[in-house]
Amino acid sequence: MFLDALRRRNPALVEACVHLHQQGRIPPNTVVIDVDTVRENARHLVETAAEQGMALYFMTKQFGRDSELSREIAAQGLTRAVAVDLQEARRLSQAGIRVGHVGHLVQPGKHEWPQVLQMEPEVVTLFSLERARQLSQAAQRMGRVQGVMLRVVKEGDRFYPGQRGGFSLADLHACLPELLDLAGIRVEGVTSFPVAEAAAGKGGFRWTPNLQTLLEGKAILEQAGVEVKQVNGPGMTSCALLPFLKQRGVTHGEPGHALTGTTPLHAGTQNLPERPALAYVTEISHRDGEHLYVIGGGFYSRSRAEGAWVGSTAYAALKCRIAYHPVPPGTIDYYGALQETEGVQIGDTAVFCFRTQVFVTRAHLALLYGVGRHPIRIRLLRRG
Repeated sequence: MFLDALRRRNPALVEACVHLHQQGRIPPNTVVIDVDTVRENARHLVETAAEQGMALYFMTKQFGRDSELSREIAAQGLTRAVAVDLQEARRLSQAGIRVGHVGHLVQPGKHEWPQVLQMEPEVVTLFSLERARQLSQAAQRMGRVQGVMLRVVKEGDRFYPGQRGGFSLADLHACLPELLDLAGIRVEGVTSFPVAEAAAGKGGFRWTPNLQTLLEGKAILEQAGVEVKQVNGPGMTSCALLPFLKQRGVTHGEPGHALTGTTPLHAGTQNLPERPALAYVTEISHRDGEHLYVIGGGFYSRSRAEGAWVGSTAYAALKCRIAYHPVPPGTIDYYGALQETEGVQIGDTAVFCFRTQVFVTRAHLALLYGVGRHPIRIRLLRRG
């Protein structure tokens, strides 16, 4: 999905991937991250958010929730993170990263609220009155009042499979009196996901109906006398999107793929502030006359992978782009398949650049420091 952008904007990362794999310093099935470029991307996000008067929580799941990389990002000024589930919140907290937002997408279990409260998040997202009661009771027992956001939904909103749920706008008026009366929580805002999605072609976007739902939810809260501090609108949060979010009334964004320059917006030809900082490195395993097979473990069903640079040197690889043939959804990715191509050798490096979610794969993770300079320092985290 991002192969051309990677070659155009960060060819040194491709060169490093091929060189280090051929040296045996990076194993097959490794997501490789250019830490210096991630730092640069984070600074761009901080500067753009400040210009727009917006706040950001950064997301870590896409790069495997790595503690060291999270600290590098926080050091650039993105000081608060969003945790998609309690496991991520724990990892962040243990790494010394402030958890700004938890509960969206995954609601903590009924006995896990004390753990959440001990992390002192800025806000917790709630999907239901039942969860609000649980959190309020836990907070009262600890002598706390926790700020919360309501995930608001309306017929026609768009959600990824398995991610539905929240307070229906049609029922919100009826729920609000009890929500506002719960002594352990303080309603501060609304959220939904995604508020923006990729449009046809590379580099475009469109608003989802969820954005209008957010704004209607905010209006309902304000009519009830709530001081709305957050209109939280994640989905492709990036420097290019922040001014448009601001114009629409969104106050908080949650960059994840923008940190590695891999939102759908970055697949286009436009040179956006964030540069590609991520690649998936693996190796030609064998062939069957129709396909070249690469060692798998790091492919992701929604990656939109299109191909790979293949070769035993960076020079050769950047002249040899081979089309990728996705495995059917639900299939274990023991291997990935590329189009059979003359001249490719078993053991050649294959460098992909696609939209990944490392936390749900079996991929190793390699953090590279000093890409484009020598020597390159590697921090390798082997999985399994």
